[in-house]
Amino acid sequence: MVGSFAGSAASAPSPAQDVRILNYFLLLEYLQQGLYDEARAADALTGELRRFAQVAGRHERAHVDALRDVLGGEARSKPTLQFGQAVEDDRRFAAAALTLEETAAAAYIGQAANLTAKRVTTIARIVPVEARHAAWLRAMVRREPAPHAADPARTPEQVERTIERTGFVKQR
Repeated sequence: MVGSFAGSAASAPSPAQDVRILNYFLLLEYLQQGLYDEARAADALTGELRRFAQVAGRHERAHVDALRDVLGGEARSKPTLQFGQAVEDDRRFAAAALTLEETAAAAYIGQAANLTAKRVTTIARIVPVEARHAAWLRAMVRREPAPHAADPARTPEQVERTIERTGFVKQR
C-alpha cells in the first residue's frame, strides 16, 4: 500500500494520485466499518459503546459508500478482516476503535492536501466525523476528548505500521 505514495507529497495532485489516495482512505473505512459490524454481531458490547458501534458503524458504511461511488470501477475490494478479541469486550473494543478512528483522522489530514480540488470536498466532509468519533471514544474511556489544538497528520508509512500492528487485515 505505501509504495504507491512515494513522492506524492512533492508531486502535483492528479486524478491518478486521487485514485491511490482515495483507495488508501477506503481501506481505513473498510477497517472501521468491519470492526463496528463485527462488534455488533458479537453482541458483547454494553452501554454507550454499544450505541457508539451502531452510530459510528452507520457513518463508516456511508463513508465506504461515498468513496466507492467516487472511485467507481477503480475502488479496491474489501480485504479479509479478522478482529478477534477486539470485539469480545468493551475495553478491547474501545482501544481498537480509538486506534482506528485516530489513525483515520490523521491519515486524512496527512493526505488531503495531495488530492485534486475536486476530491478534497469529499474528504472534507468525512474527516471531521472521524475526529468526532475519536473524541466520543476518548470521553467514554475518560481521556481528554481534544488533547491537541490541532490534530497531527500521519504519513502513509506511519498509518501502514499502525494497521500492521493491529493484525486486523488478513489478506489484501
